[in-house]
Amino acid sequence: MKENILYHGSASEIYEPDLDKCSRYRDFGKCFYLTYNEKMANDWAKTKDKDHPVINEYTIDFSAVESGKLRIKRFKADGEWAKFIYNNRYNEKYKRPAYDIIIGPLGDNGLKEHFNEIKLKEKTFDEIAAEIEYKRYKAIQVCFCSNYALKLLKKIEK
Repeated sequence: MKENILYHGSASEIYEPDLDKCSRYRDFGKCFYLTYNEKMANDWAKTKDKDHPVINEYTIDFSAVESGKLRIKRFKADGEWAKFIYNNRYNEKYKRPAYDIIIGPLGDNGLKEHFNEIKLKEKTFDEIAAEIEYKRYKAIQVCFCSNYALKLLKKIEK
């Protein structure tokens, strides 16, 4: 892991991320997903194109971050985090708060069965948060959710 570099796994080079091309029903909603973990980005890229995965690397313009104008939400793996993911993935009426950047643990692919327990009222969000396996990569997602935030990213040319 190189310090201050964010990685995005894809099937192609992405010079200018575009929120219109992002999927809505992800952990933190319609955002451009990055991580500090290069292995995780590589795994993401392989889901897009297993034969030619592309790892895009970016730095952040920290002067804009320090201005205090960004609306940043940070999560830890707790009930609030689990409920937020649930709403973004499964609640079509959910309107995510207007954050520029959302940072938090990666939920695993087993979320669907955990969230079925929520739907059946067998468990609470706090109970499933403790069970969701996000330690596989010990990785954090850094999601850029506004065009303002995307302007902070600078593509690293290889």
